[in-house]
Amino acid sequence: MTNLKTILLCVQVNFRKWLVNPRIYVLAVITVAFLAYHSSGLSQFATEKEVGIAPWIFPHLSLPPTMQVFACFIVLLFCDAPFADRHMPFLAIRTSRRNWVIGQLVYIILASFIYTAFICVMAALVLIPNLEFSKDWGILMKTLAMRPEMAPVNVTVFFNPDVLKMFSPFQAMIISFGLFWLVSVFIGVLIFCFNVVIEKMSGLVASGVFIFMSLFSIVEGRFIFGDWIGYLSPISWMNISYLDWKGTGLTPTPTFAVFCLVITSVFMGILSTIIFCRKDMKIQDWGY
Repeated sequence: MTNLKTILLCVQVNFRKWLVNPRIYVLAVITVAFLAYHSSGLSQFATEKEVGIAPWIFPHLSLPPTMQVFACFIVLLFCDAPFADRHMPFLAIRTSRRNWVIGQLVYIILASFIYTAFICVMAALVLIPNLEFSKDWGILMKTLAMRPEMAPVNVTVFFNPDVLKMFSPFQAMIISFGLFWLVSVFIGVLIFCFNVVIEKMSGLVASGVFIFMSLFSIVEGRFIFGDWIGYLSPISWMNISYLDWKGTGLTPTPTFAVFCLVITSVFMGILSTIIFCRKDMKIQDWGY
């Protein structure tokens, strides 16, 4: 019988493991280091021009190959799904299998939200001391969006002028946060589902295929098959620039992207729950 209290207990247990899990600390460190490296050219350019950088950097970060790097970080966060360690049998017996597995899925949703928020905040903090609060996009972002040729070669953050025109910073931040969160949940549930249904390292293989597709669909795939291949690359939808906001029909619309990410995540979650409740526990097959 499904019980909210026991589900939340399973979620709480997973978050408590973060305190003693070195992988979480490594992930946090390499995420901050990557963000600092990725934004270093922009900070140097701002210093040279003596202008500040508005904190609304998050919507502009996840362009290839940065998008694929973030996807790999998310895989690292959820690579051990369904999180079955030596404590799992006792917790599953106490809470019931169904409650336990639902708790793991809720954990993926919450952990994805926390990690998305972490990237969003740290993306701005690494810009210190060039960070300057502004209600709009700021002169630096506007300039580089309209005249990208002004950016030196070491600047690896690019600004889409259409995004700056269509959205206010607050709108772009909220939309980008939601898209990144949904894609993170999708990756986490994908790994979870494959590791439960097929076992072994199938979750890592499946996520690797989608990461490859996100790069292929944007570069070679578009030239070979056309823009429609973007419909087969859900990881690409974490970037606001790869969705169809003008109704051209060439790329997925925001509604289509959100609908597909939610439906596929729910479907994989339900499938995982059914299969897990019917299978024998094989902890040694899920530990990495």
